[in-house]
Amino acid sequence: MTPAAPCHRRYGWQRKSSGPRRGTRTMMKMIWFCYAFPILMQEPRRTRSGAQFSPWDTFTAYDPAKLSALGFAVHQTAVSLEELIEGMERDRSGGTQEDPQDSEDEGHPDAEERTSGPLLPIHAQPQQFIFEYFSFPFIDPPPPKIGSSSPAASQPRLPLSPLVNSQPSHSSSRPASGLSHAQERKIEYNKNRRRKKRQRNAANPFNWATTSAPAHLVMSAQHVPVDFDASGLRSTKGGHWLGVRDKNPPKLKNQPESARWAKLQLPQVGELVDDLKRVYVSWDARRPLLILDRYGRIIVVFVGGPDDPEWPSVAAEAGEAMKRAREEGIRTNAFADDAGLHRRGRFYTLQSGVSHGGGQPCPRNLDISDAKQPLVDSLLGNKSVRRVCGFQSSAFRTWAPKLFKDYVTDLRDLFEHDPSLRLNFTNSIFPSVTFNLGSQSATFEHLDDKNRALGWCAITSGGDFDPTKSAHLHLRELNAVVEFPAASTAFIPSAVIHHGNTPLAPHETRYSITQYAAGGLFRYVKYKFRTAKKVLNEGGGNLKRSFDGVPGERHAAGISLFSKPEELLADHVACFGGKS
Repeated sequence: MTPAAPCHRRYGWQRKSSGPRRGTRTMMKMIWFCYAFPILMQEPRRTRSGAQFSPWDTFTAYDPAKLSALGFAVHQTAVSLEELIEGMERDRSGGTQEDPQDSEDEGHPDAEERTSGPLLPIHAQPQQFIFEYFSFPFIDPPPPKIGSSSPAASQPRLPLSPLVNSQPSHSSSRPASGLSHAQERKIEYNKNRRRKKRQRNAANPFNWATTSAPAHLVMSAQHVPVDFDASGLRSTKGGHWLGVRDKNPPKLKNQPESARWAKLQLPQVGELVDDLKRVYVSWDARRPLLILDRYGRIIVVFVGGPDDPEWPSVAAEAGEAMKRAREEGIRTNAFADDAGLHRRGRFYTLQSGVSHGGGQPCPRNLDISDAKQPLVDSLLGNKSVRRVCGFQSSAFRTWAPKLFKDYVTDLRDLFEHDPSLRLNFTNSIFPSVTFNLGSQSATFEHLDDKNRALGWCAITSGGDFDPTKSAHLHLRELNAVVEFPAASTAFIPSAVIHHGNTPLAPHETRYSITQYAAGGLFRYVKYKFRTAKKVLNEGGGNLKRSFDGVPGERHAAGISLFSKPEELLADHVACFGGKS
């Protein structure tokens, strides 16, 4: 005979059950309907004397509040020593002296049953025992006995037998929130899933992008049009990857680098406005300020900060962190003798991040001396500094979505190609940062020609100064002088627009955090992770021109990445999805 094939429930091994198994529940139902339920439903029986008798009378006749002996039913919970001795002598002599407490049962309808019934364990009360042991989820347990005024009735019962589970059954208990256990597990699962997603995104800022569009910011922005065409911004020939190098002032033969900048002076506001006829722009940092070119493209943006009353204190704490780093660097001789004078100004700086250029065979992390490394680490690990840099990246996405997406696409490929490259912050896409440590970080007019030609550089100022009189940001090509208060941020194409600050008063202080991206990083990615020299060696000028495009094509493509105010919401939808 062929043996019977095993009949296993299909996919039964995949089922996750939080309660008892199906076979156990079926057995409990059978016990209930075959044993317990018929006993509860049977009619009272009659004794030989004609009195009616119910199997439950024995258990309901006693008041549970008066039963305190472990496992036995007693009538009296407190007995004096004299009464015990008297009872023992009565038992020995066989006397039948009446107990004074027996008079309480005279005339009681259940007196015969109460005195003649068997003494059984407390946990042998069938109704309570059945419901506590089997924990039927489909039947409510019997209600407690009404009229019990003894304090013992409100006390929890002790488990008198290993078969009895005196705790509430899992199936009948519900969380305090009113949700079922399955609903709470689902909520907890979704919460953990979102937390893990945030952790993954936090480890890589290129994967994080919200779909919300800042409609309220776009509608409230202040527009400042200027008579300038952004297409005229100068960049290097060929691929237009970098800005044009600024040779003013020229370097003399055998002249130290610091001596080249020794005679430079910061221009006063009056000189810029009266003599150079630049437009003065007053700004209180409450509404975003957009500087538009002749065709309405957003070239420069000033933003005050996130909608948080604590933001000024965050920027102030970041400034204090830079002040502490400068003082510690001076104390430990971390800065060179001429480090306080350079082409950007008279103040100490610290840099960190990834760069490419100057003959490097590939992008690499910036070299930081052993003396400066603790100072850089203290700033990168500061919560306020991290928040400022994260806000810069977020505001970049808000006001230039097409440019932001282009940054993300190329920089993500770069960091995935070379895992040895390190980002400064997990909440910012900018690969490089410079901390201007003050105490008066006001820059000479200059170009950051090594940055991406038509990209943005983010600058956040901090310190204690009067923005109506000091530290203005002047932009040569746009012919503008803008008030730049502390705790506010500016975005400018620093590689193609000359920019600088006006001087501060002697008692004033100013610090700044700048994030940017070197143009060589994007060129390296577009060249299929090769340098320009290697491309020429492998394929000659034709291969290089295929990457660079026809003259002016890449420059025009870079200009098209600047959004217009009326197209900003549509650009957000096109780049990140969502609804406008």
